[in-house]
Amino acid sequence: MAANRSAIVGGFVLGALTLAVAAILFFGGSNLLTRKYRVVAFFEDSVAGLDIGAPVTFRGVHVGSVQHIGLELLSTGRARIPVVLQFTSDTVILNGKSVQIGALSTEELVKQGLRAQLNLQSFVTGQLRVDLDFLPNTPVHLERVDTGGLPQIPTLPSDLERLRTSIAEIPFRELSQRLLGTLQAFERLSNHLDERVDPLVGSATRGIDTATRTLESVQATIDQLRPEVSHILAEAVALLTDTRHQIDDRGDEVGHLVQSADRAAQHADELLVALSSLTETRSEFRGNLEASLRDLAAASASLRELARALERDPSLVLRGRSGP
Repeated sequence: MAANRSAIVGGFVLGALTLAVAAILFFGGSNLLTRKYRVVAFFEDSVAGLDIGAPVTFRGVHVGSVQHIGLELLSTGRARIPVVLQFTSDTVILNGKSVQIGALSTEELVKQGLRAQLNLQSFVTGQLRVDLDFLPNTPVHLERVDTGGLPQIPTLPSDLERLRTSIAEIPFRELSQRLLGTLQAFERLSNHLDERVDPLVGSATRGIDTATRTLESVQATIDQLRPEVSHILAEAVALLTDTRHQIDDRGDEVGHLVQSADRAAQHADELLVALSSLTETRSEFRGNLEASLRDLAAASASLRELARALERDPSLVLRGRSGP
């Protein structure tokens, strides 16, 4: 009887152990049998929102989780936060070959630009995750401390931290003072415009009234001159019409006058031709004229000689010349 009871108890305990092992294998057996690979990253900015178990991603691919978050205070007043990242031994493709994450050289990956950075998982909850990526053009900052044999991955400030730093560097006090000065200047300008607008509006109104009266005066003058201008235009038209009629009536006389003028012009041309022929070098008229002029010159010379002879001897009039 006691033996049967012991067998029942032993069977019950063996069954419980079997169920426990099965549950462990079902719910966490894969994790227990999976090899782990850990690295450490030191962050200096706030890790608020980063919890143990937070995902570690590489360009959105889940490659591990956060295993431990620590805090180290230095005598210089500086603080650093070591975060241990745990990777599973899942395989990755490197240069076309499948390799284990643990087989990768962290130092070589760091030389190629591997960096860790905090980023938001959700804007609603504010939870953070650790992102890994290759950023070869960024500085490498490694802490020279004992990491317990864990490889170290350099970190970069998060986008949120850079935004916070940029906002903190903005001189809000100076900007507010400048904005206040600008608003005061606008207020003074507005007051000055208010003081100037009313006189300007009054002047503009008076100018418009003056222009209106001037236009009215011009319109009245035009209305007064319109009959006289119309009468003058009518007389001008009548004068032009009368002149046209007279020209039409005197058309024959004008024609005769033009013909007479043409004949006179022809006679004038003939006279000019005749005068031109008289003055030619070898013309008969010019030869006779030149001979007459020579005879006249000889007679004048003889008269001058006679006058000089009479002047010397007036008795020549009575005696005459006695010799050649």
